[in-house]
Amino acid sequence: MRLKELLQLPVYRDVRVRAGELGLDRQVKSVNMMDAPDIIHYLKPDELLLTTAYAIREQPDQLLLLIGQMAEADCAGLGIKTKRFLQEIPKQALELADALHFPLIELSLEPALGELLQESLRYMMEKNNEELRYALKMHRDFSTIIMQGKGNESILRILSDLVEGTVLLADGQLRILAQAGDEGAPMTARMLAALPEAAATLKKTAARSTSFSLLPGEGGTNSAEILVYAIELPYQPAFLILVNGQNSHSPYPGLAVEQAINVIGFELMKQQALKERSRRYKNEFFGDLIEGRFASAAEIATVGKRYGITEGYTYWCAVGKADDSPERGELRGLLHSSREALYDILKRTLNRHGLPCVMFNNKDLFAILLKWEWQRPFTEKELTECLRDIQEELYRWNALSFSFGIGNPVEQLTHIPASFHEAVSALQDGCQSLQTRFIRSYRTKEAEELLKMIPEGALTDFYLESFRAVLEEEPHERDELMATARVFLDTQGQIGETAKRLYVHRNTVSYRLNKYEQLTRRSLRDSNDSLRFRIAFLIGELLQEGQT
Repeated sequence: MRLKELLQLPVYRDVRVRAGELGLDRQVKSVNMMDAPDIIHYLKPDELLLTTAYAIREQPDQLLLLIGQMAEADCAGLGIKTKRFLQEIPKQALELADALHFPLIELSLEPALGELLQESLRYMMEKNNEELRYALKMHRDFSTIIMQGKGNESILRILSDLVEGTVLLADGQLRILAQAGDEGAPMTARMLAALPEAAATLKKTAARSTSFSLLPGEGGTNSAEILVYAIELPYQPAFLILVNGQNSHSPYPGLAVEQAINVIGFELMKQQALKERSRRYKNEFFGDLIEGRFASAAEIATVGKRYGITEGYTYWCAVGKADDSPERGELRGLLHSSREALYDILKRTLNRHGLPCVMFNNKDLFAILLKWEWQRPFTEKELTECLRDIQEELYRWNALSFSFGIGNPVEQLTHIPASFHEAVSALQDGCQSLQTRFIRSYRTKEAEELLKMIPEGALTDFYLESFRAVLEEEPHERDELMATARVFLDTQGQIGETAKRLYVHRNTVSYRLNKYEQLTRRSLRDSNDSLRFRIAFLIGELLQEGQT
């Protein structure tokens, strides 16, 4: 409670606030009575001290020291009984208390300090019990609202009435989940623009709340006082936001907010648990589907009906994942903690494009299964544009580099696994070429099929003949030269793009290519030589597959 509220008790009717009146709004959590010279060592913040000043009656400087120390310790105030050991409070003490906005209270001879202490503690205990009963009631009321299925929106409406302002609930990505109050869209838009900094402050300081002000905006929008509370959750925090709430000194709105945060937090955790369980069931179904564990299309349709998997449609599978990069280690923790946020971004972008689809996870892969009516024409270009939009949003979200592979469209439910594995193969091909933020479609590997018809010995001879001199280099040098030549061919001879994918300087790429051409005595820019090297690299992959 506030000190000025405590001083309204009948037992304090004859006291006088002699100095520090600007500090009467200080909180009082306890009252102490002591006359020991080293009293400061026994005081706590928000504590009111009652004393006869016996220990310092002949040492005015000690009173000045005590006032300074109590103000520094955030004590609530100092009450001194005069006309007994200390006839009057020294002028220097009054001036210091005023300068520090520290309440200095002159107590009368009656009642005794013991009675003042007893009445103060009795009132504070009753007040605390009253606040506790109120908090329990609000918790019970909010819990009942949730159990009746009315949702967090009903809680926000109650809070909005209590604080006489607008109350919003936002998720970890600062998207508004629910709102109650009168603030319009312009104010909400301005507030959302300022929220990331407030959320970052909460995360950095580990504080439960923070506040900021919005100055009047363009178009006549008003100023606003914003109070942001963090709702701690296992995966990522949510935020309760109060706009232009009344600054009442009553503790009850604050207690209601605290109870609302607790109940809303439990409700959000319950919703997340239900969502994760539902998603786990979905991932298990699609895991069985892509592994070919269903015996027929009818069985797939029966089990997959709840996910919209039915016969009579064309299905197109795309698979994506975060790119490997030097920053991958730093991103690993982000991806683990923000998988839900990443999933939501993908889903939201797909919905924005109006693409009917279902998403699921397979290990670290995000799979998108598009469902298309046969009668409606659909091109790969539409899918590519949507995936490109997803890439851009992920990069804006957290500089996250993300790539996709696309399988061929299929019209039979039993062929969906083939489309999925084609998409994975296309994704792997792009990763092996050290590409990033790419979208690669699966193409039938006609060349590989033709090469498999050639005896392995002949393929080995061709491979060794093409790379013999390079293969004789030290392992580290050999790997660098081979990787540089491969990426150079994949980028159609672009040195700048090759350097970018290999994370090296252009001059380093030029040096390696010159050395590679000197060793092989062939030119990577010559059409015949470059074709030979492409075939040789493909043969190397086939030989490696044969060994595994």
